[in-house]
Amino acid sequence: MKSLFDKLNLGAMERRIVVGAALVLFVVVNAMFVWPQFKDWSKVQLEIAKAQKTLDDFQKEVDQLPKLQKREEELKGEGGAQLASAEMALALLKVVQPKASAAGINVVQWDPRKSTGPGAANSYFEEQTLRISFQNTGDAELLKFMVSLGENNSTIRIRDLTVKPDPSQMKLMGELTMVASYQKAAPPGKQPTAATPKRP
Repeated sequence: MKSLFDKLNLGAMERRIVVGAALVLFVVVNAMFVWPQFKDWSKVQLEIAKAQKTLDDFQKEVDQLPKLQKREEELKGEGGAQLASAEMALALLKVVQPKASAAGINVVQWDPRKSTGPGAANSYFEEQTLRISFQNTGDAELLKFMVSLGENNSTIRIRDLTVKPDPSQMKLMGELTMVASYQKAAPPGKQPTAATPKRP
């Protein structure tokens, strides 16, 4: 079987020239179109590693789901009396007022209100905020009050605090906003109904 060179009737020198030209063409094509892609391969590897890390992070969160669901059920069945929205403000006041008095906080204004914004409420819990304005209060008293808010597994948290010296420059004045989560009262339709006695 004749080779391509035999069919073209090329001599030895001509064959060397053709082979050399083919090699040069091969190198040029690789230099122009193949080798530049090696840089992109490094980028692709980085993107793959980044995507894998993101996937691992999401998987960790998914693995926590049964634990979070169990905790949700525990919270739904825990202490915390079920309260209607109108009762939450009063309940928070009843907890905070004795603590403020015991710590020596001179409160001049109480401002309870329903918390708003993302995460403020869900199907089972609702947040209630209480903002107080205080004056003529020492730093030790303020610290004692804030520490007392977290005692005994309290759900009360400090959301915002603004403090500055009062006109005497000896005491503090400012505002403190607290937030607490309360279990919602079940809708009337969800309450268990008493069985109707049957007539004999």
